[in-house]
Amino acid sequence: AVEQHPSWPPAADAVTPANAQAATEAFAARDGVRPHDAAFDFAWSNAATVEPWVEGKTFFPRIFDDIEAATSSVHILMFGWREGDVGMRMAALLERKLREGVEVRVIVDRYGSRPFGEARGMYTQLAAAGAQIVVNDVAPVDRDGLYPDDLHVDWRQDELGRADHRKLYVIDGRVAWTGGAGIEDHFENGGFHDVMTRVTGDVVRQAQAAFLSSFRGYGGPLPADLTPYFPKADDPGSIPIAYAQVIPGGWVAATQALREQIDGARARLDVMNAYLTDQDMIERVLAAARRGVKVRVVVSQTSNNAPAAKALENHYAELIDAGIEIWELPGTVVHAKVVVADDVASFGTVNLDAWALYRDSEDLMIARSAEVADLFEQRLFGPDIARSAPGVPPTGTDRAKSWVWEKLSYFL
Repeated sequence: AVEQHPSWPPAADAVTPANAQAATEAFAARDGVRPHDAAFDFAWSNAATVEPWVEGKTFFPRIFDDIEAATSSVHILMFGWREGDVGMRMAALLERKLREGVEVRVIVDRYGSRPFGEARGMYTQLAAAGAQIVVNDVAPVDRDGLYPDDLHVDWRQDELGRADHRKLYVIDGRVAWTGGAGIEDHFENGGFHDVMTRVTGDVVRQAQAAFLSSFRGYGGPLPADLTPYFPKADDPGSIPIAYAQVIPGGWVAATQALREQIDGARARLDVMNAYLTDQDMIERVLAAARRGVKVRVVVSQTSNNAPAAKALENHYAELIDAGIEIWELPGTVVHAKVVVADDVASFGTVNLDAWALYRDSEDLMIARSAEVADLFEQRLFGPDIARSAPGVPPTGTDRAKSWVWEKLSYFL
């Protein structure tokens, strides 16, 4: 059964930017903390800027520029960081920043990043240069502590089967990036179509708390004085924004925030997602269309996950009958995770499937801003829909296959 607890909206005592440092210090002082203990309840906050950038050829240079400009710390939480061209360039840049005295901390997922396998050389070299690296061991054996030499077996095996699917950069405690893209070549060369969003303002201190608490939960050491990592923003911002997560064990703030966002749509609802298979989310999208909302769904014409694509196709007929526009983007794999409902835009790592919504570690930012919503229309939905083809319900044997995969969608 799916485990979920009331996690959204934020409670009255939720962690604000002002007390993000204190909350992290209190977490770090506890004995025996695990990554899944870092389920912080984050209060609504503010952003000064929210800038979505589409395609790796657009966002990677800007991420590299921000890291190039770092003067104190670079923190990276990454599901997929592989030893291709872009991955090795990132590692080389971080090694140079370490020589300049910038602190580098990294969280990677064992399955997505292969630090004990194919990418071992890249990670061991980065660790030798002074980076502090911890690993989410989605498969046995669960080892906590600093990679590669200070690892110890955690006999609780509490990471087993739970991927850390988040993608988050926090640079100097002043700039955050999140979105769907790993540090992998297929995000740079157009093989995967994704969005990374650059955020500044007060909310960055909450993203920093999320990173540092997770780093400590995986067995990484934190300095006694965390003040340098939580600088006050030069411009705290005026864009209402919230940072929400899914943390295994039932903390599903991001999931519940997405439900609220979809249910609140009154005029428009745009959904772009790699894997839209969760029955509850599909029902909420259908309900929006049936109450008169203009709904557009953008997916891959050819997905990298054929079973998930087939499971969604089983719903095409009822979605189209409800008035929903289904657009299939050709020539690339849609990997972005973006929802725009009226003037509320959410973006991050949350796929609309059971793994992301209930089981894995995920993150999400949700901004209440007409200007931000319009940026996603101008840069993402408008151009993508213009080059997409309408989805068509399956027939014949394809219809039978889609029915079977839809029945198995809980496991996809």
